[in-house]
Parts: sequence; structure tokens; C-alpha cells
Amino acid sequence: RYGICLLLVHHTRKQNSDDKFDMISGTNGLLGAADGGFILRKEKRTSNSATLEVSGRDQPDQKIYLNRNPETLVWELERTETELWKLPPEPLLENIAGKITNENPEWYGSPTELVEFLGADMKANALTMKLNINAGRLFNEYGISYQNKRCHDGRKVSLTYEQRDDV
Repeated sequence: RYGICLLLVHHTRKQNSDDKFDMISGTNGLLGAADGGFILRKEKRTSNSATLEVSGRDQPDQKIYLNRNPETLVWELERTETELWKLPPEPLLENIAGKITNENPEWYGSPTELVEFLGADMKANALTMKLNINAGRLFNEYGISYQNKRCHDGRKVSLTYEQRDDV
């Protein structure tokens, strides 16, 4: 509702358990009240190797193997026990990314004009609804910002390619 993330850092108990999340010190209510949990566990106290176990409501359970770089003191990914889950490709977003590029960085017009521009086989209201839902993904995966505004002459949509090094 408010777009807030709260990260609580807590300690584990020393006694081992088959279920690593039983090792969280205190009651089961701590993990039960959270959307997810992470347990970082080193092989030895002085080791630069560790595992990060992830469990929660909105992500699949995973085991991630990490190594700490002794020069930078940053944990680096060695491997994962299971492949990280990734959203399947969205043809509409790929279509937009093919047309809004560094060479053609902006588009502005009505939702109906956007349907024509993209050659999409859907109604304008369905297209804007889908873009409203996927605006974050459009930006994160393709570096394209999406805005949908109501103006005195109707709705206007803008798509803008943002120059980024990581896309």
C-alpha cells in the first residue's frame, strides 16, 4: 500500500536443525509474520564461503552459494542450487523495445495511435491496461519509461527510451 520494504536483521540459534529456518532465534512468529526470510550461513567462522537460503511467499525456495572477495569484502555469486525464476517474455514489451530505441527514443500520442504504431491486435484500452501493469518491467528490462496522462483532448501516452548502461 505504501511501497515500503522493511528488512529485519536477526540472529540464529547455535543448535542445528534439519530445517534451516527453525534456526531463527525466538518464536516461529518471526518468520510467520514476514513475507520471506534469508539465512546466511558460513561454513566456518573464518571462511569466505557461505550459503544463502531463501524462503518466502513471493519467491521460490532457493539455496545460493556465495564467496566473499577478500579484496573488496563483497559477497559474489558462485552458483545457485536451482535456476532463478524469470518472467516469461512479454511480446507487447518486446514489440515496444523494438520500436523505441536509442535511434528513435520517444513516442507520444493517443492510445489508439499507439495501437496503430505498434501494429498490435488489441483495443486501445486493453493495451494501456497491460502497459499500466507492466510499466515497471518495461523500464527495468528495456529502459523505456511509460506515462499515461489525461489531457484536455483525451488520454496521451508517452514512451521514452532512457540511456542506461545495464540494459
